[in-house]
Amino acid sequence: MSDHPDDPTSDAATGSVSDTSTGPASDRAVDPILDVERLSVAYGRERVLDRLDLAVRRGEILGVVGESSTGKTTLATALVDGVPAPGRVSGTITYAPEEGDPISVRELDEDALRRFRREEVAVVSGDVGGFEPTSTIRSGFRPVLHATDADEERARALLSTVDLDSGHVLDARPGDLNVGAQQLAQVVRGLLADPAVLVLDDLPIAFDRLARGALAALLEAAASAEPVRDGETTVVALGSDLPTLAAMADRLAVVHDGHVVESGPTDRLLDEPHHPHTRTLVEFYGGTL
Repeated sequence: MSDHPDDPTSDAATGSVSDTSTGPASDRAVDPILDVERLSVAYGRERVLDRLDLAVRRGEILGVVGESSTGKTTLATALVDGVPAPGRVSGTITYAPEEGDPISVRELDEDALRRFRREEVAVVSGDVGGFEPTSTIRSGFRPVLHATDADEERARALLSTVDLDSGHVLDARPGDLNVGAQQLAQVVRGLLADPAVLVLDDLPIAFDRLARGALAALLEAAASAEPVRDGETTVVALGSDLPTLAAMADRLAVVHDGHVVESGPTDRLLDEPHHPHTRTLVEFYGGTL
């Protein structure tokens, strides 16, 4: 359970103004699987996230776009109540399982939080859950395999789906693989427990491979291989490259100054951006979209 204070930086103390956009720019989801409301994270006097609101629709692939140092990794870790001390967190994160009552993520105890991070919302990034450099990739997969009904054959099938030689990858140490293969292997490990939500935090080389259609095939393969959970996997992919995320996402959310300034269906947001920062991003990438 998080023991951070509930009010890291009050509005009165900072004088900041939260995003209050409405209409097409707000694009609030109906019955979201993850609902983030007024999420703030501060380190000392620095507010990384500023009353951020984000609703993730069940079964969608959501791309969260932001430049470097806009709080994307902080958001990814906050979704599983993983912001380290001395970070101070306020706001609510609510997870709605397929069955049962909604769960307030920040109120989970340590045992429940470990299960939640493996089976419900799994985070994959360079900073969270990387492989041990002196151990094989197979060793890195074992804790998930032992904790679930998944087996090595499933791992091999998923690795093959993203065009990796499963025999070579499983026997390799991380340093034996290029960065793209390491990132894709981390994505596969995240899917082994068949989480309801897979959060992919800034994996640019893997995103480039997955954006060419492999993500849909990977999710389909994960769902068909004797799944632990009977349902679709929701994906939240966070990164800075708008064209790559646009190629893989059903919907986009743009983060700027610590909060979401605009979200909406990918085609709409690219064709008719409402917020000035979104327009700037779309104009910058121009013909690559």
